[in-house]
Amino acid sequence: MLKPKKKITRKEIKKDPVLEKISQAEHFLREKHKPVLYATIAVVLVIVLSIALIHSKINANREASGELGIAEMALAANDVDNAIVQLEALIDKNPKTKSAGMATILLAQAYLSKDNLESAEVYYRKYIDDYTDDDMLTATAYNGLGACAERHAEYAQAAKYFEKGGDVSSHEFLKCDSYLNAVRAYLKLKNIEKAEKLLNAIPRNNLDYRKRSLVETFAAELEVLRSEIN
Repeated sequence: MLKPKKKITRKEIKKDPVLEKISQAEHFLREKHKPVLYATIAVVLVIVLSIALIHSKINANREASGELGIAEMALAANDVDNAIVQLEALIDKNPKTKSAGMATILLAQAYLSKDNLESAEVYYRKYIDDYTDDDMLTATAYNGLGACAERHAEYAQAAKYFEKGGDVSSHEFLKCDSYLNAVRAYLKLKNIEKAEKLLNAIPRNNLDYRKRSLVETFAAELEVLRSEIN
């Protein structure tokens, strides 16, 4: 007959650095899960859009680009409702343009920030269906869909979206963030094989403090899951 699993006490957790790291991380994420998730997406989105605006050729007309800038300023001022109106108008007025593509991603993010997951999903999918000419923005859209699925506690679907985001991105910083998101979801599912595969796919060189801490924490969680199975 199988013996019941021994419950790990708080004193034992403090004695074990691996368990303590996991405990601290889980407490932080449990208390701050929503802000951390949205803040991470927001940081990635700002970086992605900044790079896209600098390095991509703007195919939209000058007026559309100006309208996008005004909407971005509204978002920066946390005037989300106003930004949504402007972004929707820009997309309707300038369909299939580069500015409309960026506006679609921004609009999805704006809805996500308001917890309107249904509308956020619509616009993330719209970008994937109508644009996908920029792998950074496509990866961001897949990560957005993953975030929506994660908020619904649909971790299997979230993991697939996050992994897809990493697969389509040619940019290391975004690939790394996407795979870390996927690893988190696979750990929720206790899918050791998939979590380990993606964790090992993340290059360890030049990781910033946040990414390095997540890699170490997820690696520790994998060890605990293995010990539970064995």
